[in-house]
Amino acid sequence: MKLLNKDLIIMNADVFSAEQGIRLAADLFLKYGYVKEGYGDAVVEREKNYPTGLPGKGINIAIPHTNNKLVNKPGIAVIIPKKPIKFTMMGTDDEILDCEIIIPLVVFDSHMQINMLKKMMKIIQNGELLKMIRDSKSKEEILACLISLEEN
Repeated sequence: MKLLNKDLIIMNADVFSAEQGIRLAADLFLKYGYVKEGYGDAVVEREKNYPTGLPGKGINIAIPHTNNKLVNKPGIAVIIPKKPIKFTMMGTDDEILDCEIIIPLVVFDSHMQINMLKKMMKIIQNGELLKMIRDSKSKEEILACLISLEEN
């Protein structure tokens, strides 16, 4: 099952808040049939109670996602904002991280979600890889950096 798709990558994105980043990804997921109407609202609401900012090695990332009620098929988007976006850190109410990479996840079930989060942790701990993703010059470069997310 192919989770990565260059249609779901936006580099140099004009987004200036967590909500804008989430909605940009949600619009892509909707456009390409990954999710149903209302998905963006559900992710924005979830983010308020269960923030998804994570301190990466040298570069912070956010992995917004929500439950599977509105999911048609799983996928992974990548948004590289022009300037870092403030996301609240996972597991806190008030710790704010400037995130340079947003990787929204669309997953079917909790088993798949846990699996994806484990793979994401490996990426987050690899500072070199995070820099490569952030500084990529093409969507293909970003896909190559994230190929480990495709492996079972």
